[in-house]
Amino acid sequence: MSWVVVSVILQALLLIYLQLHEWVPLFPWNDLSPGNPQRPLDVVLGVVQAAVIAGFALRWLPLMAVGLVLYAGWLALQIVDWWKPYLFGTSERRRRAYQKYFGRTYRFLPAIADHPVPDAAHVILQILLAGVCASGAVALAQRV
Repeated sequence: MSWVVVSVILQALLLIYLQLHEWVPLFPWNDLSPGNPQRPLDVVLGVVQAAVIAGFALRWLPLMAVGLVLYAGWLALQIVDWWKPYLFGTSERRRRAYQKYFGRTYRFLPAIADHPVPDAAHVILQILLAGVCASGAVALAQRV
């Protein structure tokens, strides 16, 4: 199986996973009771992901490169939004926001002082993102 195919499969899994997580109540995996303040972003992400998947499937180099940069940026945001606060702490305002939207969701990582703990749903999202970035980078390198 080629790395392009692996990347397309992982990207499709990520697309499906993200849309399920954001729209379908799966408590305690997710908690949609406070609402979804990023609905427009979720729609845009779904459309962009579908376009990038098509670019990889068609092996169109410009869209593959742009898609890989977008996925890497998304992974970087996940690290800044979840792992930096988990490891180093964050403001009281951010802790309250994490508690409001993710306080009742399932976690398996140990708590560190009063730092927000990444929920399992976001850890899986980040693992998928890392797999998409790695497989996409290899697929792009082989395509060039």
